[in-house]
Amino acid sequence: MNNISIEIDQLMSKVMVQISEAAQKQDLIALESLTRKATELKEMSEQVLAIANRLKIITQAADAKTEILHPNRGQRELFIRVSQGMIAQNLLTLTEHINRGRIKIGEVLIVKPLPDGEKFKTEVLASGNKLQERGAIGKFYHKTGVRDGDYVVLSEISSGQWQLRKAMATEVPEAGFINRYAKI
Repeated sequence: MNNISIEIDQLMSKVMVQISEAAQKQDLIALESLTRKATELKEMSEQVLAIANRLKIITQAADAKTEILHPNRGQRELFIRVSQGMIAQNLLTLTEHINRGRIKIGEVLIVKPLPDGEKFKTEVLASGNKLQERGAIGKFYHKTGVRDGDYVVLSEISSGQWQLRKAMATEVPEAGFINRYAKI
């Protein structure tokens, strides 16, 4: 998997140089095409990282002598980047995960916000691809200090049971992408 990550990184570097050149030439058609390519590469990089994380969890589970610290092995883990608009309106939107088939519209979730929030029941709405319960989301944002650009993690503990927590910087899927290409 490391070879795939390296190949994606190398291709991303080439695409970013091409984007810079196209921007200097003001070639909008090339910019649009290259931006789509960069977006796809970014998504592929995130998927590779997610696969690597899942493999790590499975490897830990295979070791009978080691207690597994990860509470949601074999379940879904959704990283969501929070925008200022989401914070202002107490929204948690799941569009990316719905589009990738990780979660479905109409799915009912019982969510326990961490570290110490009250459980709440919510549904994934078709309108805006968001969670229905906004009051509890707002409390979570306020209590955990979520800011524009932060990530939160919605982790499935068991069928229909979820935890919501603020992501640590070291576990954000695209943190490496941002750090590697921020200079361009």
